[in-house]
Amino acid sequence: MPGFKHTIKLVLLQTDDMKRNTPIRCYVSFNNKRSIINSGISVEPRHWNAQGQCLRRSATLPRETYEEVTDGLKKAVNWIESVFEYLTEKYQAFPDHEVFKSTCIATIQNNGIIPGKKSTAPEHTLFSYIDDLIKRTESGKRTLKNGARYGHITIKGYTTTLNRLKSLATKQGKSDYSFEDIDLDFYNDLRDFLLNEKNLSDNSFGTVVKNLKLFMNEATEEGLHNNIKHKSKRFIKVQLTPDNVYLNVDQLTKLADHDFSNDPRLERVRDLFLVGCWTGLRFSDFSNIKPENINGDFIQIRPQKTKSPIAIPIHASVKAVMARYAGKTSNSLPPAISNVNMNLYIKDACKEAGLTEKVSLTKTKGGKEIIETESLYKWVSSHTCRRSFASNMYRMGVPTVAIMAVTGHKTERAFFSYIKLSPTEKAQIMMEVWNRQAMKAV
Repeated sequence: MPGFKHTIKLVLLQTDDMKRNTPIRCYVSFNNKRSIINSGISVEPRHWNAQGQCLRRSATLPRETYEEVTDGLKKAVNWIESVFEYLTEKYQAFPDHEVFKSTCIATIQNNGIIPGKKSTAPEHTLFSYIDDLIKRTESGKRTLKNGARYGHITIKGYTTTLNRLKSLATKQGKSDYSFEDIDLDFYNDLRDFLLNEKNLSDNSFGTVVKNLKLFMNEATEEGLHNNIKHKSKRFIKVQLTPDNVYLNVDQLTKLADHDFSNDPRLERVRDLFLVGCWTGLRFSDFSNIKPENINGDFIQIRPQKTKSPIAIPIHASVKAVMARYAGKTSNSLPPAISNVNMNLYIKDACKEAGLTEKVSLTKTKGGKEIIETESLYKWVSSHTCRRSFASNMYRMGVPTVAIMAVTGHKTERAFFSYIKLSPTEKAQIMMEVWNRQAMKAV
């Protein structure tokens, strides 16, 4: 409050062991006195920047740990700020240091809920809170850590999760849930409902759980509840690597060479699909390439999801597509269509092009593996594009780091989930390397 000044300094407890986790304390000074409050966060001294009062960016410190500690310290400081504001407003004077310290400690232990303070925020149930969070995300009031707005895909995922939670509530004869309702019994009910009644995949169920945990965590940070049952090790987000197809170079060539002149609709979707397969972009990006994104032999674009600018060399197959649309569209590329229609029509195009060989994929539902066999074209969708790009580039020997720069994957683990080579194809890569080594030795 105006007239009541204070400062907060983060100080690492003194120790001679640079590799021992050591507590970080908050020195809060006001009214010519100082209170020392434990932040609840500990780090190894070698990672601490005393002058900057923050973690050092070190190659030996995992990114997850860096973000966890940084976020934890930010919360602790924000909560201390809130306590100071609350107590000075309550007493219209500097608070007693002992009262201030004990209130801060209790607030940190209660995840930001100040003891005795009546919340001025509207009373929220789970659904009303999620609905409010979605609105704040859509309006830009809620942003990413770098200040950028969330993409529409993220918002769509939140809405889908809310609708699935509402479906469970309807089945149970409820109109909403309280935050305290979210426990292991709820988790088991949700799992049974989505996997067995709605017949969703394990990964779809995992996405609902991931978003639900996010909603609960953000509501905790906003001081709306202190339920932590969703943090149980048994309240898990299922995430399995899906078994999917990709189209190899021969199959893409077969699709590209097929004559669709009698069906402009399939020709257009085929051409758009080829652009996706040879750029590695997501559907939302390769269907919205602007003329200004095309610079000579490169496509330079800022993907909607990552917001990080990338450059992609224009493959000969994409140049062939652009030659067909030169002068017909502003970007010399096929006009965009909806993702729904893309997924419908590309199957028809692949079927007509003769991509009909039988392919068996392993699906997991409710923890049980099910083998499904269909013609190749039935497995193809807009998602096949990025998998095809990543798999074909890897098969050609393009360095992983160069492929990841285009696909936007941050870790090799995430990247390799897109590589859909068969065991035989992987063995062929090894054989080719051996053959090249043998030729050098001759």
